[in-house]
Amino acid sequence: MVYTFDLASGNVGSWGPAGGGMWGRQGAAISSDGTMYTGTGDGNFKPEIGSYGNGIIGVKVNPQTKAAELVDYYGPSNAAWLWKRDLDMQVTPAIFNYKGRELMVDAGKECRVYLLDTAAIGGDDHRTPLYRTPLICNEDVNFASAGIWGSLATWQDSTGARWVLTPFWGPQHSAFKAPVEYGEVQHGAIVAFKVEEKSGKLQLVPAWISRDMNRAEPPVVANGVVFAYGNGEDTEQAYPDVGLADTSDRRIPGSTHATLYALDAESGKELWSSGNQIASWNHWSGISVANGRVYIGTFDGILYCFGIQK
Repeated sequence: MVYTFDLASGNVGSWGPAGGGMWGRQGAAISSDGTMYTGTGDGNFKPEIGSYGNGIIGVKVNPQTKAAELVDYYGPSNAAWLWKRDLDMQVTPAIFNYKGRELMVDAGKECRVYLLDTAAIGGDDHRTPLYRTPLICNEDVNFASAGIWGSLATWQDSTGARWVLTPFWGPQHSAFKAPVEYGEVQHGAIVAFKVEEKSGKLQLVPAWISRDMNRAEPPVVANGVVFAYGNGEDTEQAYPDVGLADTSDRRIPGSTHATLYALDAESGKELWSSGNQIASWNHWSGISVANGRVYIGTFDGILYCFGIQK
């Protein structure tokens, strides 16, 4: 559910997609006009009956009634297939300005990134993005150990170029390439795109793919450096002997440790790694960057802080 609280009146509003939870890692993204956008989880995408699973929804507070109302939505052309394969569109979007337009990027477990315009995120038919990348990963259509999870990041360099970053889990798709790569990716990585206009149409053009990371998680960009990490978790949820079973007695022993990385934001080159300094892994966590320090917590209850020694 989406809940809103008006501070002046105390009125509470709510709205639900009637199919598909909302569990992007960083919550929702807010556009310049106050619309809240988020991807939705597994569920039926049938707007005609008020169901918006496996899509992206935009909810805004009505200025008169203070009610939370659906004002825009997008459904991938293969939303029904995504639902059947448990490939949620559960990622927190990122919103940015580009040459006078407000754009948004979002993604899901299928392992594509969508470029949308907040003026109408799916066009007139609610099914047409500005651009959709080819598959980055998840060649085997794995619902638990591959795909894009969590949230995206974006930044603008000194030349005005707009960059979009996405993490992904699992092996890189055999057909997906970037001009700069740093070896075979089997467990996950960060991909950087540039927003470019070609033949009058906006596109996401691959720039680099990072080194292999064990379940790469949402990155943070600061001062020309991309801070990212592999969570080290065993994310498998189905087994040949028991079928679908999200069991801790299997996943905890199969997990290793998180590894934090600092990458050059323009090239993706590894600048630093925590190596084996972090003893445990983490689940659905994140990193924070403040005052030249990077913070990361792990499953064993330890908070690590890395920074430049003075």
